[in-house]
Amino acid sequence: MPTSLNLAKKVAITALVLFCIGFLPLIFITTTKLERNLSQVLSDQQSASTAFVAGDVEQKIFLRIQALQDVANNIPKDKVNNPAVISDYLSKRIAIYRLYSGGVFLIGLDGFGIADQPALEGRAHADFRDFEYFRDVVKTGLPAIGKPRMGRFSHKLGVTIAVPVKNAGGELVAVMAGVIWLADPSVFDHAKARMGKSGEYLLISVRDKLIFIDPNNMSSITPLQSMFSESLAENLVAGKDSTQTLYVPGRGKKYLTSAKYILDGDWLVLGMVPVGEVFQPVSALKNELYAISFISLFVITALMWWLMHRQLSPLVKASRQMKKMVFEGVPLHELDVERDDEIGDLFQSFNKLQHEVKLSQDALEAQARNDYLTGLSNRRYFMEQAEAELARSIRYDKKLSVFMLDIDHFKKINDTYGHNTGDVVLRSLSKMLRETLRQVDIIGRIGGEEFAILLPETGVRHAVNVAERLREKISKHAVSLDSGLPLHFTVSIGVSSLHSKEVNIDVLLSLADRALYEAKRERNKVCASTEQ
Repeated sequence: MPTSLNLAKKVAITALVLFCIGFLPLIFITTTKLERNLSQVLSDQQSASTAFVAGDVEQKIFLRIQALQDVANNIPKDKVNNPAVISDYLSKRIAIYRLYSGGVFLIGLDGFGIADQPALEGRAHADFRDFEYFRDVVKTGLPAIGKPRMGRFSHKLGVTIAVPVKNAGGELVAVMAGVIWLADPSVFDHAKARMGKSGEYLLISVRDKLIFIDPNNMSSITPLQSMFSESLAENLVAGKDSTQTLYVPGRGKKYLTSAKYILDGDWLVLGMVPVGEVFQPVSALKNELYAISFISLFVITALMWWLMHRQLSPLVKASRQMKKMVFEGVPLHELDVERDDEIGDLFQSFNKLQHEVKLSQDALEAQARNDYLTGLSNRRYFMEQAEAELARSIRYDKKLSVFMLDIDHFKKINDTYGHNTGDVVLRSLSKMLRETLRQVDIIGRIGGEEFAILLPETGVRHAVNVAERLREKISKHAVSLDSGLPLHFTVSIGVSSLHSKEVNIDVLLSLADRALYEAKRERNKVCASTEQ
């Protein structure tokens, strides 16, 4: 079968035929087709870039909602209206402040604050009844994102996320809220980046019709209609992703825009690049072609083929690669950068963005699985692994045991030597667990000083022996204090083993927890559950 012609050769042959009829119509048709194809490629790339930024912001917001909900779920429900207890509880949740640059605070059902950390003057007991995020959580019992605004206590631009605090019966007892500064680079860094040379991303609150992230104006939040006409503003909050060319009154020129809605349509990420910048290579090429059109027919045909091949081959190659990545499931990979111009810049920007998407995904997966302090599996990931291992043990009739391990007098260690020393103890214990136990054993930190361990293919007797060896090793180990003196600590361990195919991992952990309770009566002891 004959080899199919590429786009450059097709254009050259078509030019040869059409120039025989009249070269001016050919120039018009060729340049129009080129502009359309290039526009589609650039539009697709801009849409992909905007989608990446939108996905990055959405993932970071979801991560913060989940982290805040975890803090809310573990709050002492019976002390929820005790400011001292809540303030002490929040002060110990150090990790949450890395995600909420403006701190967190608890609001009672009456709409008045109970406690906040870090403390801002006036915020702890302020009236939040008129704030939409408080009203939304009380009304729906679900997390809510507030209106971007200037903080009345911090005097900084930020957005508030609120989640419900529910008791064991599922009843709402309070509202936990956290503030993210709009200047926080860990959340909005990609949104503040440039697209090409002068393009930008706008973050828009659809419900409030506010532009709250604008790289050209980071000092204020502006109404949507201050940049767009009323009809255009209404179209932008309609909730439909699109890529189109729009005239922006607030900028005084046309832009190629890509709209991507996130957070169930509450926010909009709008990528904008000036049309003149996007299509500058096309305009330059059109001028070249009109100049060359006055040369002889065959010279023009040869030059056109060369120009088409030179200009389009990187884009055609990139378009094919992107099509495979988008429609055929080929993994994201870098595009070859063959030119040092706007197209080359565009390819480099795409390469940088897709590289950061891998990095971001790995970081998010690691945060979702691992405990930040010890590096062990967190409670959620431990439960996922444990449930899978339990199912395998039941299916193949294998033995299985679990430990619940707790550091004795850990609160006293924190109170006496400080939380930094407590963290050193936790890390030291985690290291001993990894060194002592097998690689197949699953270790997780499920609470402050509480650890859970699952031992596949291990019966109760063997499990008790392993626990005793572990307990003895820990009791002989010492952590060096800043003063150089050794700090010894001990652990209590509860053991339970698989005794029925009808049990689940929660039952096994509950049995081990009861045994741990017995062990902690004497401390530095191993107890096994009697229900084996």
